[in-house]
Order: sequence, then structure tokens, then C-alpha cells
Amino acid sequence: MAATPPSGSGADPSMDDILASIRKILNEDEAQPAAATAPAAVEPAEEALDLTPDMMIAPPEVAPPPAPPQLLQMEPAPPPMPPPPAPLPEPPVASPLVSAPAAAAAAAALGQLSRAVAQDRAAIISRAPGLSIEDVVRDELRPLLKEWLDTHLPPLVERLVRAEIERVMSRAG
Repeated sequence: MAATPPSGSGADPSMDDILASIRKILNEDEAQPAAATAPAAVEPAEEALDLTPDMMIAPPEVAPPPAPPQLLQMEPAPPPMPPPPAPLPEPPVASPLVSAPAAAAAAAALGQLSRAVAQDRAAIISRAPGLSIEDVVRDELRPLLKEWLDTHLPPLVERLVRAEIERVMSRAG
């Protein structure tokens, strides 16, 4: 559906020719949907349907609204109690695994071992007599702490003093 250029000159079509061809295309496009939407021929109904009262369906019965529930102040029911556990069966009475003298010897050996462990725990850990574990740790950490302070203390103090001076000056000014 493209417009053909005017015959004779072989030059480009003029603006009027282009606009005329666009109008023609638009008019053709508008005419086609109008024809497509035209109502189809309606065949007449054979017989008209008349509604009579006996064809009507009875409206459903409306139940009266329920009465508002009465609000009772009741405590919630406690959760159900679990059933008591079944009793454990009694172990059968059997003869001891070890004799009385062997049990006494084992108890004496365990008592002696626990006393030895308690004595070791009370012992002073030191390089020299009279020093406690705290003294040993302090002696070991002193050189490490001195090195850290020598490295970090001057810049830390300088920064804090500068911040304090700026705070005081901002109040004054």
C-alpha cells in the first residue's frame, strides 16, 4: 500500500504527495475495523420466554444472628499433666564384684592420690623460693609492656592533649 511517486518526473515525491498517501492509508485502516465490528445479522428467536411467579425460586431463609457470647472471666485450663513415669525395675540383688578387703585397699589408694594432687596444687610455682605465679607472670610481662609503652605512649599522649586543647579552644571562641 505504498504510494507511488507521480509519474513523469522521476524525482522524489513532494511533501504533499507523501501526506496524501499517509491520509489514504489511515482512512483505509479506519474503514477496515469499522466493517469488522459491524453487528452480525441476528436471527429472531423462535419463541419469547415469559417468566411466571411459579418459576421463581424462593429466597433463602435468613437465620437470626447468633446471640453475642457471654464473656466469662475464666482462667485458662492448666496444661494436662504428663503421666507419671513407670517405676524402674529393682536391680537383682547380686554378690559384690570385689571383696571387702580389695574395696578398702582401692579406697585407700584413691584417697592417697587425691591428697597428693591437693599438695601439688598448693605448691608455689616460682624460680626463687617465696614467689607466686603472679610474681612470675609480672616479671615476664614487664619487658613486653615497657617496649609497647615506649612505642605507643608518646603519640597517644600527643593526640589526646591536642584533642583536649581543641575542645577548650572551641568553648572559649
